[in-house]
Amino acid sequence: MSWGLILYQTYFGLHSPPFRLTSHPDFFFLGAGRGEILDTVLSGIQAGEGLIQVIAEIGAGKTLLCRMLLARLSNRVDTIFMPNFAVLENEFLVTIATQLQIQLSGTSCHQVYARIEAELIQRQAAGRRVVLLLDAAHAMPVESFELLRLLSDLAVRSQPLLQIVLFARPELELQWANTALSPLRERVSHNLVLPSLTVDEVSEYLACRLSAAGYQGETLFSAAAVQLIAKAAHGISRQINLIADQALLAAYTDQAVSVDAKHVQSVLQDEAASSPRFSHLWRLAAIMVLGVLSLLFWYFYPDPVQINEPLLWPRSEKLSTLSENADSKLRAAAAPLLLNERVMHSNKKLIAADANSMTILVSKVPQNQLLRLEQLVRDLEVHLGPSRVLVYPTLLNGSLAWGVLAGLYPDKKKAREITQLLEQTHPQRKHKIQTIGVLRGEMLLLRD
Repeated sequence: MSWGLILYQTYFGLHSPPFRLTSHPDFFFLGAGRGEILDTVLSGIQAGEGLIQVIAEIGAGKTLLCRMLLARLSNRVDTIFMPNFAVLENEFLVTIATQLQIQLSGTSCHQVYARIEAELIQRQAAGRRVVLLLDAAHAMPVESFELLRLLSDLAVRSQPLLQIVLFARPELELQWANTALSPLRERVSHNLVLPSLTVDEVSEYLACRLSAAGYQGETLFSAAAVQLIAKAAHGISRQINLIADQALLAAYTDQAVSVDAKHVQSVLQDEAASSPRFSHLWRLAAIMVLGVLSLLFWYFYPDPVQINEPLLWPRSEKLSTLSENADSKLRAAAAPLLLNERVMHSNKKLIAADANSMTILVSKVPQNQLLRLEQLVRDLEVHLGPSRVLVYPTLLNGSLAWGVLAGLYPDKKKAREITQLLEQTHPQRKHKIQTIGVLRGEMLLLRD
């Protein structure tokens, strides 16, 4: 948590961050159809419906809705929750079996499927429902959809053994266009869509979040400020959170008693009225990069000096990340990229990559830990080369951070091979293999 956030919380009488980007049920907004959609899903589960889908744009609140559903389900319901769908083929079944606490003696699809079916039959006989909640379902590979269809076939006396709720972005419709998935698509009993917020709903949303954070004063955001936020955010809650958070900080800095249009405008700066979708995320990410570069400049050049060359990664004798035995030619070839150039280069590669291709998430580094970021990137460059190490702006526990990726790969097998090589030199690191489709959901700089 930043000092600015702590100070404005105290200033406005808040006990917690009102516009945190992490999903927390206390901050669920019942307006804009959210409450009705939650009730519809709960009713569908209670009625024994087999397959329900909830569609929303990135940042519209589907993950929070999913967590609200988890909190509201009856204690007679067992849930299987997959927050980020990055598993392939039989790993899908193994993940379900693991959450059902099934001890597996074999790992073939047939064996795992049979054990899951037996467990589901036992639970239904005991009067329990089992619900599978899939977040980011749009990123599922076709093979997993087929396994999902097989699971949806399981029933006793016309009652499904496994009820399924899909939370996905609109790209899910592209998956449904595959004729092979038609039998599963036809089983969707409810196709629910989270709408974007209107101006009036943005005002209600801001008030809801502030109240949940402990605010008890008069209306904090002026009508003009709300108008600007609604227009810039396109009614998307995550974007509203980003802008509102910075506007509160601007109002605190101004020692104002409310957030007015000028505070929002200071966040948006000279953004054009016809700005493209998600353009403020580009701007905020650019500000983040420039802020880091400014910090580097201040740290390494505290006194006024004449700089004739662009600022590169910070130099540090203590943090030399190339091993003593590294090939000197490799070091010479791996010329460092400007941090902002690396971020933009990475962003372009991730946009161009196939959604089902794989990458390796090595770590997320807090925004201000630049030397740690440098050390990690340079170490990976020794093994992979400079062009394959990707850096992107993201979030870590609600705060800005740098995600570091070790390359792009056509399939999980190749990604595993590279992961094994990396873990030989750094066994303490916990590498995570995931699809590009899932990764795009957390990137701040990506346009889609």
